[in-house]
Amino acid sequence: MTQTAYLPQEIIRNKRDGAELSDGEIEFMVAGLTPGAISEGQIAAFAMAVFFTGMNMTERVALTRAMTHSGTVLDWSDAGFDGPVLDKHSSGGIGDK
Repeated sequence: MTQTAYLPQEIIRNKRDGAELSDGEIEFMVAGLTPGAISEGQIAAFAMAVFFTGMNMTERVALTRAMTHSGTVLDWSDAGFDGPVLDKHSSGGIGDK
C-alpha cells in the first residue's frame, strides 16, 4: 500500500488559508506529536491556524479518531457492561475540577 508523504508546513499553510484538511493530513499531524517528529513551533502554528479558521465536522471527526488511536485503546467488550465504556478527561487548564 502506498503511503502519502506530507509536510507539516504545507498542512499548516493549507489550514491557515482555509482549506479542508484530509483525514490523512490530520492523522499525520497527530501521529507526529508524541515522537517529536513535528516541532513545538509547528504544533503551535497548526493550533493557531485551526483556532482562526476552525474545523468542519469531517475534520473534527478525523481529529477525534486520530487522537483516539494515538494511544492505547482498551477493549471492555468482555466486561459485561450494557453500553459503551467512555472516559471523560481533561488536558488541563480549563478548571473542570
